[in-house]
Amino acid sequence: MGSVLYAQSDSLMLSLSIQQADEQTLLEMARLRNIASVETDVLRQALLDYHDLELYPIALEQDVSQQYQMTIVQADTLSTDADSSLVQLEGNVVVSFKLQGETKEKKLSAQKMLIDLDHTMLSAQGSVTYEDPQIDSALQKVDGTIITLDWSSSSLFIKGATTQSEKTNSEEQKVTLYTSGSQITYAGKTTSLSYSDGWIGTKKVDPLSSIRAKKLQFLPGGDLMVQSASLQMGRVPVFWTPFFLFPGNRMVGNPAMGFASERGMFVSTTFELFGSNPKLQEANSSSFASLLASSNNQALFPDGPIYSDRSSGSGLQNWAKGNGSYLSLMADAYELAGLHTALNGQISLLNKKLTIGTHDSLALYVEGKELVAEYADAPRLRYYGEHLLKLDTTYADVSLEFPYYSDPKVKRLYANRLTAFSFDAPLGKAQEFPLDFASDITSYTWKLTSSFKLPKTVLSPYLSSLTITSLSAQARWDWQKQDGEYRYLLKKVILPELQMNMEGSLFSFTAPLASDDIEQEQQTSLELPPLLPKAYEIGVSSTPKSSPTTERNLSLTYSIDQKLTHSVTETTTALDWQDDAYLYTFTKGSFILSASPHSQMLKLSQELIPQLSIVEDQSKNVFYNQEVQLFSVTKAELPILGLSYTLSQRLYRFQETQTRSTGTSEVLIATNEEEYAFTKDTVTIHQVKIEKAITLGFGTFTPSITANMYPVTQSLLPRLLYTNGPVSISLSFRWTEVAGVLQKDALFGQVKYARPAWTFQVDANYDLTTIHQRALDALSLQQSMSASFFKKAVKISQNVSYIALSTQNVQDWVEQLTFKAEVPSLSFTYTMQGQVHDLHSQKMIATISAKKLSFRVWKRRVELTLGLDTSFNFHFIDRYASSLDVVGSLGFSIAEFLDCSLSVKSSNTGFFRYYDDQGSFSLPLLWEDLLRSFDMTGDGRYHTQFNLSSISFDLVHYLGDWSLNCKYTGSVVLSNNQYNWVPTVSVFLTWNTIPELNVEEKWTQSNQEWIRTQAT
Repeated sequence: MGSVLYAQSDSLMLSLSIQQADEQTLLEMARLRNIASVETDVLRQALLDYHDLELYPIALEQDVSQQYQMTIVQADTLSTDADSSLVQLEGNVVVSFKLQGETKEKKLSAQKMLIDLDHTMLSAQGSVTYEDPQIDSALQKVDGTIITLDWSSSSLFIKGATTQSEKTNSEEQKVTLYTSGSQITYAGKTTSLSYSDGWIGTKKVDPLSSIRAKKLQFLPGGDLMVQSASLQMGRVPVFWTPFFLFPGNRMVGNPAMGFASERGMFVSTTFELFGSNPKLQEANSSSFASLLASSNNQALFPDGPIYSDRSSGSGLQNWAKGNGSYLSLMADAYELAGLHTALNGQISLLNKKLTIGTHDSLALYVEGKELVAEYADAPRLRYYGEHLLKLDTTYADVSLEFPYYSDPKVKRLYANRLTAFSFDAPLGKAQEFPLDFASDITSYTWKLTSSFKLPKTVLSPYLSSLTITSLSAQARWDWQKQDGEYRYLLKKVILPELQMNMEGSLFSFTAPLASDDIEQEQQTSLELPPLLPKAYEIGVSSTPKSSPTTERNLSLTYSIDQKLTHSVTETTTALDWQDDAYLYTFTKGSFILSASPHSQMLKLSQELIPQLSIVEDQSKNVFYNQEVQLFSVTKAELPILGLSYTLSQRLYRFQETQTRSTGTSEVLIATNEEEYAFTKDTVTIHQVKIEKAITLGFGTFTPSITANMYPVTQSLLPRLLYTNGPVSISLSFRWTEVAGVLQKDALFGQVKYARPAWTFQVDANYDLTTIHQRALDALSLQQSMSASFFKKAVKISQNVSYIALSTQNVQDWVEQLTFKAEVPSLSFTYTMQGQVHDLHSQKMIATISAKKLSFRVWKRRVELTLGLDTSFNFHFIDRYASSLDVVGSLGFSIAEFLDCSLSVKSSNTGFFRYYDDQGSFSLPLLWEDLLRSFDMTGDGRYHTQFNLSSISFDLVHYLGDWSLNCKYTGSVVLSNNQYNWVPTVSVFLTWNTIPELNVEEKWTQSNQEWIRTQAT
């Protein structure tokens, strides 16, 4: 290593050179120091004692075969020894290096540096800074006075150093952690980091709060081991422990321990037998785990007592990871809730097409009772289970749910459990269990649901589709008292419930017809002077015109729909399949014969619809009802003329009912048969319609005539529609049958103009059935208009409903005239009613919705926020219907110093009190009442119509490492059928680094007395 090492000033390098020297080198070193030659180990220790050195546990790599790249970025002076591999650098030294296979460089800067290239070691002194982006631990950046580094193994020995790392606590806040020690040792191969006389804080110099220990040791994965540790506020220790191990690694069993009022002291464990249970949420972990845990996102596998990111697990683990399967064993012990064990898992098979989910829990409840005589009681042996089987394939879907419970509260108690490591209760944190299951289970259902779809087979097209939309069965259990004991009783069974459909075609013949030849004029050229080049010839040709595709066809198609429900519901003390059974079946068919010799000339179709329905309810006196019906729908169409004919009617009906005779077992059967008759009772549609569009150069005219014929109520409706771009105008005249004669009924008209930014529409109706004193009295109008500007930021609209003669015989009556304007965060609506010449205000609605308006000053560090959500509904006629609802918020903040917010919710439904003796609305009365609502010293706030339903005031003062939270809340609470104002004041002091370490005081006023809750 060179003779210079015999007298070097770096004590650490000297110690390491003595530690690694061979026998010949040791003898030479002893000779120079006049030390007698003895055995090698004794001589090595004698040399260390001569220089007052220690044996440091850092092993040098001999004969290093791994390649590396070192770059001397800068240095004021450089010197080397030709007889050794030493390089000495001085003055603003910066060196970077990386090993083979690494992508990021390590960087070291110092005032003086000695490098041993053969042993990949260096020693740096004076304002030393070391950065290693490869390390995922507290050692991301190091500042020290003396650093000795073996870069091939990332082994470090540091004197008087401070490390820095960025972490995230449980509140999702970024935290910069500084860890300092008089001596730091980092073993790169095992990634363990040890601090002597160390401390942890969020400030590099004089932290306001810190954790100090004689020894801090960070183990792989984030485990923290401390000896003689204390939590200090400034220099004052507030908590001390002789030894403590906090596992930052995820532990097998995921133990959680603490205290909860409903459960007492508890210990919960969750063991993953195979796979990864997605319900083990890291979100519930404390800030200790968040700060210490590694950011490695690789899959974790059980590896002894902890989880590790080893490259692969066992064959079972890899199979479970590939298809999302898992199986977990849970074991809990509660002081008040007893012992609980559970097995939870999910198995996926057949490429995740088959999923089996299972959960079974069994608990021994210490306060349970032998006889569950009251609803609140629970048995000693409590259990619940939830099982799921799901099959999802192309042609079949099946789902089976099979739950069971011992009592309604068992799942709420044992399913809401902690699944991530925590032990925060000894530190004063209240245990917060999940509330995913907050309700009692008073009823549960076994359910089987399925659906099937038959793939296309050789039967197609005769059977083109066979689908069972739903095939299900259910059994419902209710928690009820029977024979003096509560239990789950079977109350209803559905077996089965079926919906299915079948479709097909018995025959279908289609043949295209020869289309008309495409008409096209021959291309011609305009006559040009003979000397003009042919390039100037102008071709003139017409646009090709082709007729629509035509065909002839003949087909017979069918479809059959089936519904079936068979169930039994308890009506007495137990299910009785004979007395409580219910059966419903409905079968509907459709057979359509379609024919068309020419698709543009004639289309014919005939549909027959048979129906059969049966309802059998044994719990009723009339327990059986059967109905058979046959319907017919006939359609004919001449497309070339726009003529169509439709006839829908019932051809046959048969009905049978069965009734139990009172007092006897005799069954009375009644039947009713209705044969075909062409009457109003059997015919629903009998209509002829002709409609044809005619396109001209200035628009499209569409005349039409619709006639409803005997035996339905006869009517005739001629109509003319004109359209041209955004303009649409229509006029129709309806004639209706009265006493067998068509008489004038009404005239209808519509004018419409529609553009994206502006629309206008008028609908008119003129009644011709009544003779009025004025010709205008038969008229009624509906008019609407809307417009938007500035990319729809501003909107205005107007609607009016006019009746020339109202039902109360009032002429020129405006039923409603509404104006509405909208801009961002603000809308205004005004409604009027009355005669045209005497309109009266009806209602005014104003809303303001400004969620958060922000204003910043002083380099954007001071912010003022305003929020307002207001709805004002004022009725001019009904004074008791007016109301005002206000939700306002005000916020003020100074960056890194103060956050302050105020939120108020108020309402007023007493506007009827603001009218004077003459019945007019009085603004002075409103303002007086508003001022009374702000009377906090007297009793004015108790005599106002402005009701403050809730108020909240929050103030957060940031004190470096700590934050002081002051909060006042008040709300109206209904208690003993009386509304009372209940205020609450709380003061909360928390350490930002680890929010679990906090102090809280809370006072609530009840019955005019302030009650202090237990502090934490």
